[in-house]
Amino acid sequence: METIFGIFSMEFWYVAPILVALTTSLTGVINQGLNIKQAWLKQLISWVIGSGLSVGAWALKILVFGNPIWLGIFCLCVVVGLASNGFYDIPTIKKFIDSWFVKKEK
Repeated sequence: METIFGIFSMEFWYVAPILVALTTSLTGVINQGLNIKQAWLKQLISWVIGSGLSVGAWALKILVFGNPIWLGIFCLCVVVGLASNGFYDIPTIKKFIDSWFVKKEK
């Protein structure tokens, strides 16, 4: 679990809300510009934009992950996608992930 714990750094939780805000804004502009009505298509566009921004943040070294890098990028894509589509908010997701790392008493 050390690898997974290293992925969810404090830096991760600072960058994720910024990406969520950008994803939501860009998705809204695209949906209004193309006059999209189908909810599933709006969500798909949001997931694609969120994933693209997540990969872009890593490529621009705004966020650095340890090994395996693909796992960190995947986790960021999932968090950004869930939050930007309104399924969960960032504090709820963070609380859920933090619950994975409860230290056992000896």
